[in-house]
Amino acid sequence: MFPAVAILCVAAVAMSGRTHDVAPEYLRAEEPKVVAATFSAAWCAPCRILEPRLAGVIPKFADAPVKFVKLDFTRGPHEETADLARREGLSDVYRRFGGASGFTLLVDRETGEVIDMLTVDHSGRAMRAAIAQAIAVAEQPGAAAAHPPPPAN
Repeated sequence: MFPAVAILCVAAVAMSGRTHDVAPEYLRAEEPKVVAATFSAAWCAPCRILEPRLAGVIPKFADAPVKFVKLDFTRGPHEETADLARREGLSDVYRRFGGASGFTLLVDRETGEVIDMLTVDHSGRAMRAAIAQAIAVAEQPGAAAAHPPPPAN
């Protein structure tokens, strides 16, 4: 009986981790300056490299004005993911990149401009630097427009 209960508990914990957020809910009183939107899918090989690397970086930004969100395209673009994108101010980004996977976009929350893109080519250190730079850019009004967005896939 005990092994069955243990297995059920482990399964419940594993299933509860299958949410759209990469990190715990954003806890700051003010709105984040940057949204780090990971475009992911269960079948995506680059995602299997990118996401654990990003997960190691996220705790470094616990007190920073950045929110980490996961947009899951395992079943393709769908209304639930579109709703999450809309709630996070990512509607334009969703329309432009929706359905693609294997990257994280650093988006200025106020303007909706893509500041940078994280891929499997970024080390943890490079990710930390890019996120810190995106926050600095987003904190300067109008600065995001000086950074051209990455091409749509």
